[in-house]
Amino acid sequence: MDVSMLSLLAKTTSMMEYLGFLWVVQTGLELNLWAEMETARSLEELMIMHPEWDEILLDHWLEQAHYMELLTKKNDLFQSTKLAKAINKYRNLGLEALYKELIEHWTLGFAELPRLITKQRAKLTLENEMEELIAKASIVSEPFVWPYLRSKCQKEQWKSVLDLGCGEGRYLKILSSEFSDLCGVGIEMNPAVAERAQEKVKESDGRIRILCKDIFSLVDQQKESLLELGNFDLCLLNNSIHFFTQEQRIQLLGSIREFLKPGGQVGILTAVRKGSPVRVFRTHLPQNLMSFFLACHQGFEGLPTTEEIRSLLLQTGYGDVDIAVMPLGTSHYFFARKTDECLETPR
Repeated sequence: MDVSMLSLLAKTTSMMEYLGFLWVVQTGLELNLWAEMETARSLEELMIMHPEWDEILLDHWLEQAHYMELLTKKNDLFQSTKLAKAINKYRNLGLEALYKELIEHWTLGFAELPRLITKQRAKLTLENEMEELIAKASIVSEPFVWPYLRSKCQKEQWKSVLDLGCGEGRYLKILSSEFSDLCGVGIEMNPAVAERAQEKVKESDGRIRILCKDIFSLVDQQKESLLELGNFDLCLLNNSIHFFTQEQRIQLLGSIREFLKPGGQVGILTAVRKGSPVRVFRTHLPQNLMSFFLACHQGFEGLPTTEEIRSLLLQTGYGDVDIAVMPLGTSHYFFARKTDECLETPR
């Protein structure tokens, strides 16, 4: 067997291991097994707890979780390792949504690639469940993003913030908690997500409002009614710029200028594609793969490049562009200040 064949087999085996890890973790999350396995249990004990389950498949799940060092095994008793306990601990901080997104949507989406590339089938559509998963999964980046956003707010002394596509309103909530004189408005188009956001910001004493509106309305004839919200020091577009085509991005950023006070800023948090992927961990997933997946869907062009965002900001009337690379290197935060006039006329 030649070296290239060995290399290919090694790569394929690694891929099978990564896919297996996804399947095992997601199954454990969905069946709440990670919580149950924090207490040492045997297969027989688990079957007493769940007599309707398939014993052979459960036995295989325990075996695979043990091989992947997610469970220890001693005297036929299985128990969660530190890694498995972390899975259960952080499941509600976007982790469970991320795994479900990868398993139920990415896997099926990429399976259609041959037909998508040859145009034998229409591009995929982004369903409501997928939109909710994206909103929940984005919480995973909060521990990395929040420290930077907080220091930025301290430096710039923002008092009023507009968050377009605010998801569950977490950034508005923690900003208002940290800065007692800060007020904000969040706009979220998904009714279920917006309702959860409204619940989360109830403790802000009315300083934060959540509106269920389509942010695409900012670029059409409904814009005038939204101008009643007032002017803001900052407008956030967190993990949402990829929802817009290039033309819509130009229109949106041009419209955002009307919501900003003189010298106000726009902040765009997004993963970017191309360049050299940053691999902090051996299994780190390059952002280019995320861009590939998005491009399989109708109306999506994938993730932007760093230079595309910089050029877009300059073209639509912003200057003083500051780019911060978030930890792990995948997401970038772009901040730019409203200028007196656009450098180019938006097309």
